[in-house]
Amino acid sequence: MTVERFQVNLGGLVEVLSQHLYSGPQVYLRELVQNAADAVAARRLIDPDAPATVRLEPWVNEPGLTVTDTGIGMTYAQAEELLATIGQSSKRDAVFGEGRQEFVGQFGIGLLAAFLISDTIEVCSHAAGHPAIRWEGRSDGTFRLAELDGDEQPVGTQVRLRASQYMEDWVATDTVVRLAAEYCSFLPVDIAVKVPVGAGRQWRRITEPELPWLAAHASPAERERALRTYCERTFGFTPLAAIDLEVGVTGTTGVAFVLPHAVSPKSGRHRVYTKRMLVDAASDAVLPEWAFFVRAVLNSDSLSPVASREQLRDDATLALTRDELGEQLKRWAQDTLVGTHERAKRFLEVHHLALRSMALVDEDMLELAARVLPYETTLGAMTLEQLAAEAGVVRYCPTTEGYRAVAPVARAQQLGVVNAGYVYDADLLSRLAARPGWTVEVLSSKSMHQAFTPVDPVREAETLHAIERMTADLGADDCEITLREFAPADVPAVLLRDPEAERRLERRREQAAADGGWRALLGSFDQGDEPIVASTLVLNDANPTVRTLLTAHDSPSLPAAFRTIYYSAVLLTGEGLTARDAASLSASLGVLLTAALTNPQEGPRDGREN
Repeated sequence: MTVERFQVNLGGLVEVLSQHLYSGPQVYLRELVQNAADAVAARRLIDPDAPATVRLEPWVNEPGLTVTDTGIGMTYAQAEELLATIGQSSKRDAVFGEGRQEFVGQFGIGLLAAFLISDTIEVCSHAAGHPAIRWEGRSDGTFRLAELDGDEQPVGTQVRLRASQYMEDWVATDTVVRLAAEYCSFLPVDIAVKVPVGAGRQWRRITEPELPWLAAHASPAERERALRTYCERTFGFTPLAAIDLEVGVTGTTGVAFVLPHAVSPKSGRHRVYTKRMLVDAASDAVLPEWAFFVRAVLNSDSLSPVASREQLRDDATLALTRDELGEQLKRWAQDTLVGTHERAKRFLEVHHLALRSMALVDEDMLELAARVLPYETTLGAMTLEQLAAEAGVVRYCPTTEGYRAVAPVARAQQLGVVNAGYVYDADLLSRLAARPGWTVEVLSSKSMHQAFTPVDPVREAETLHAIERMTADLGADDCEITLREFAPADVPAVLLRDPEAERRLERRREQAAADGGWRALLGSFDQGDEPIVASTLVLNDANPTVRTLLTAHDSPSLPAAFRTIYYSAVLLTGEGLTARDAASLSASLGVLLTAALTNPQEGPRDGREN
């Protein structure tokens, strides 16, 4: 057996890397400037007083760009090794293959980004004490390398790109200025672009003297104004607050700006810099998912980018940083919400959804949410803490439809019920139910039934026959009919569902329809043959129509009236009718209408004695 090397089509590899590794042509400038900044950093490790400049000069008479740095430069041997070998980098440890912390670039493929906009890359470089070199690489995978005569070229590197067809706009002056400001404004080197000014051209500085959140100011008020201005320029909004962030162990600092308007969950888009170079302008990984109420700008010395330098590597360092930043945001929210000042009110008004999201993953925030978040209840808007103090128990409907159905009747009985049909609310209440000192439960048919006033035994005996007939006429074996008195009096009946009983009934039906082993398996979940009451139709004895029906005896219209009462109660729950039920309701209304037209009465009877 012989061992042979893979045959690599270098031109094809260049095309794959340059066309598919990066998100778009715009990254070419970031890669060139980052390589230049890393070269400057390498030189200043040897000579701290060396100049630290990067110059970007768009060409005048043809579409192209020259990038010049005062970095460490390359020798002939280094150029031969580094520029001709994809994946080789001077910024990687020769023994362990680990990246040097002072450099962003570690993968040795950044120069390939230039092929996104150019078919040819020309590199002239001069390392101190060595002859200058000229390297020219082409997108077809070929290159040329030569030493240059003379020693006129200063120490550093110059990269020249001539834009390929249809790529001319990427080297235009306005585009170069925009991209440099986007990616490179925080780099600790002097970066400037040569721009037209009048009849001539001048250097326009791109880099800022300091990170905005670390810059010194004469007073806290001045710093607040400066950060607000930076937020408006960067994100396009005036923040409710600015939150300082710092994770010392990973060398991460930054600021989070609280949005002045509500946004949807999972919409976090944060700007992340590594060693002051923009890596991701819309990161959703550096903060917890619930932190969508802020837009953050962060710079880190330890977070690592992936090979394309457009995203962060999802590793333990990122996880640690994300967790700590999340804790800092939660502490800010806690400190803010314990007060009664305008900022607390505004935050609750705008970002209650974010608070709910935080409460889902943090016990302390859960208790805080229960104390400060207003909920829609049948007793008015109030916090869960207030409802618990007033009612002793927190009952809730997990759906808005269910709440809307029971709210009028529950409100009339002064029964406190929470509408938990909004995002996160049902989950929050479920978690709160497990906390000591809280009694939280889903509103049950039993709770509603107990809130109604029982009729006296005499009245119950008087109506027993009518209720038995109504039960028989409806033909609903799973529905129990009871008589109670409740407000409002214009509601003839309410239908109370028992979800657990409905699930048992459905299993029993599936068992009856199943064959063989499936029937035995399903039967193991529901023992016994006793009737299952899945719903209760509660007739309102305070309603005149109900009282009239319960005192009527032999009218042929009674079954139709009973069905109309029942289907009306179904509709009040917010549920729709099946096609069969809708047809039955229509037929019942037809019977009642015919009876009313052919047998007019003096007026309705409510069954009460004068």
